[in-house]
Formats: sequence, C-alpha cells, structure tokens
Amino acid sequence: MATPPAAPSAAASAPSSGPGTAPRPRTPRVVGVDTARGLAILGMFVAHLGLERHTGFLTPTGWFWLADGRPSALFATLAGTGLAFMTKKAYATGDAAELAVQRVRLLKRSAILLVLGWVLTALGTPVAVILGAYAVLFVLAMPFLRMRPAALLLSAGVVALVMPSLVLLSRYALLGATSPHAYAWEPAGQVAIVLPVIADLWSGYYPALSWLLYVLVGLAVGRMAMQRWQTQLALLLGGAAVAAVAYLSGAALERSTTGLVQDLVTIEPHADTTFEMVGNVGFAVAVLGLCLLLTTAVAPLRVLLTPVSAMGAMSLTVYSAHIVYIAVLGTEAVWNPVSNQPLIWLVVGSMVLATVWQVTLGQGPMERLIHRMIRPPAPPAPPAQQTWPPAQPWPAQPGYQGPQPPAGTPYQPTPGYPVQQPPVGPPPAQAGQPVPPGWPGAGQQPGPAAPPRQTPPAPAYPPSPPPR
Repeated sequence: MATPPAAPSAAASAPSSGPGTAPRPRTPRVVGVDTARGLAILGMFVAHLGLERHTGFLTPTGWFWLADGRPSALFATLAGTGLAFMTKKAYATGDAAELAVQRVRLLKRSAILLVLGWVLTALGTPVAVILGAYAVLFVLAMPFLRMRPAALLLSAGVVALVMPSLVLLSRYALLGATSPHAYAWEPAGQVAIVLPVIADLWSGYYPALSWLLYVLVGLAVGRMAMQRWQTQLALLLGGAAVAAVAYLSGAALERSTTGLVQDLVTIEPHADTTFEMVGNVGFAVAVLGLCLLLTTAVAPLRVLLTPVSAMGAMSLTVYSAHIVYIAVLGTEAVWNPVSNQPLIWLVVGSMVLATVWQVTLGQGPMERLIHRMIRPPAPPAPPAQQTWPPAQPWPAQPGYQGPQPPAGTPYQPTPGYPVQQPPVGPPPAQAGQPVPPGWPGAGQQPGPAAPPRQTPPAPAYPPSPPPR
C-alpha cells in the first residue's frame, strides 16, 4: 500500500490492553479476543509488506485488499474491549476508589505508549505508527468508563455523525486537503502529520477525535456477556449488517459526487469519513464475534488457532518487533516489494516465537514490563505482631502475683478491652522486709505492720421463751 513518504497510510496496530502478570493469579484471557487481535496483526503485516499478485478474492493474494485500513480499525476497537476488561471490577461494583486507580494506570500506560510511539517513528520506517493515537484514545475514553453498553453505543453514534466530517472540513480549511495522502507532500502538511499530540488528535492518519468511535464500540462490546453464544452470534450478524449498509451507501454516494463532497463520503481506506469508519467498525465487530464463536464452540479450532491467539496476547511486543524488522529491511520493502518472502518470514517467525514464548514464559516481554511500570503501589504492611513477653520486660517484683502469659506466644489484645499493663510503683511491702534495691526507699525498714482489723462481735439477744 503506497502513500506519501512523510507518513504512509498503514494498517497499523496497537498493543494489547491491560494484560496481567504472574505470579499472582490472573483472570483467564478471552481467547477469542486474542485471536481477533492476532488476525489484525496478520492484516497489518500484509498491509505493510504484502505484494498483491492476483485479482481473484480466493486466490493466494487476491484478498490483500481487505488489509487496507481495516486492521488498524480492528485494533482500535479491541482497545476499547481491553479497557472494559481492565475496569471490569470498578464497573461491576461501582467502586470509585478502584476506578480512580485504573484511571491512573491508564494515564501511565498512555504516557509510555506515547514515548514508545515516538521512538518507533524515529526509526524512519514508511509506517504510520499508531501508538501515539492509541495513547490519546485511552485518555479520551476515560469519561465514558462508567457508562452502560446502550449509552456507549449512543455516544459512538454521535461521534460517528459529527466528528469525521468536522475533522475533515477543518483539515480542508487549514491544510487545503482532507486526507494526509494529499497534504503530506506539502511542508506544512508534513509538519502537521508528525506534530506530537496534534497529529494524534487531528491531522495524522489516525485522528483520535474521530477514532474514538472505535474505542467506544469496543468498550460497549466488552461490557456485554461475550461468553454467551447468543451474544457472539449477534455480534457477527449485526456487525456484518452494519458494515454492508455503510460500505454500500458510501460507495453509491461516492460515485454520484465530486470534489469536497466526495471526500466527505468516500469509503477509500483511511479516508476517515463517516461511511468508511462505520463500515470498518461493523467489520471489526463481525470479526470479533466470529473469533469468539470459533474459539468457544469448536474446541479443535481453539487449539489450531493458538499461534494466532499467541500473537494477539503479546501484540505490543510483536508490533514493535515488526517495526524494527521493517527498519532493517529498508523502505523499498514497503514501497516497491518484489516478492512476498519478507512477509512469509515475518508471519512464520512471529507465530513460532509468540507460541513458544507464551507456552514457556507466559506474558510477552513488553507487556510484562509495562504492567510493572503501571502497577499501583502495594498497600502498607500491617503493624508487627505483638509478642509476650515484651522485648524489654520489667524487673522482677517480689509480691506481684499477676497473670503471666506463656513466654513466646503471640499476644493479641481483645479490641476495646484495656490491655493489662505491668505494675507501676514500689512492690507491696511486707512487715519486717526491706524495700528491694532500685525502688524508692530502698534500704529502709518499713514500719510495723498495721494491726489486723477487728470485727465487732454480734449483739446478744435474749433467748426465746419455750413453747407452751
């Protein structure tokens, strides 16, 4: 797929959202979601390195046109699904503190992805890296994390109707064209494409203001009962129907219009019009529903698709590695490919390495690193357990007969009950005994013991007269 050299159109991908880490127990992954993400990776590989040699859809390369624009939309949709998994506990319980923790984690993740996107872009590959837009999308999605699926879909509909046209018209007013394909050849357009955050929001190949549609739909899907086959079938059929209506309507309008109006209705890849984006999100939902059905209802397919799902489970690692791979191959491998051998090596190598890594080590290396970087701080350790006797016991005190717990046993005072304290003050003095050393009055003889208290005798009463 050829695009202007400043930042070519590419079906880029995004990292897996919210994977957990060992050693603590983790919620089992939804294999269908990982499989869909893995298919998006394969589509991205084809978009960047594929050489289309055939025209028939069922031929070895005749289907490559499906990889234009749709894999990146699928990744953005799955990003929303990952957000739903990440905030599942806070959403289910309504715990504001837990939601605040997850929002902080999202901000940290966004900052890391933004920097990583800059690093990968600095490699100079002819690939429009999506990580920066991905980071901005996380931030834009934060106000919607409490919403239910119906409200999320309604919000996505508003975004689809308003934002694509607004972004395209503002681009036309300021840059003279609606698509980066056109204005990337101009100096001002090249700056607009690579300008940090501004490009990710508005002027780049993945304008987050419009692409929020994908994340909101994915978030709504993630809030549904995805493990039920009825939901999976509804996603497949509903997504396919939405995609068909949007693509066919856009194609009809595109043939009957010209100029700026045509730019607002076209379904060309990465045109970012309402019709193209609604068609893409319908396609993404249908693919997700199909993957969920195949991995849930057909157990052998779940095993056969393990290499694909393994790639999806560590998508950030695979995505970053493929950018480095393209940087090693050079720009000609993207602009003027002469064979599909680089693509085949990339696909086979990624599948093998991802499968071996997942089976032996579990979570991908970059996913594990990011999780550790965004992990919330551990709660403070509880106070040390009290033991008896104390570390510095009081001196032995003659005459003290108080209770003594067994030495070395844990001492746990009853809540609300006063803890017995060691005796304070001099020991009780016995008559004729000196005060022990170290106490006030040591060495002095106590006075004579007080005389015992006399009990007064009971009063005498006259005897009762004998009975008669």
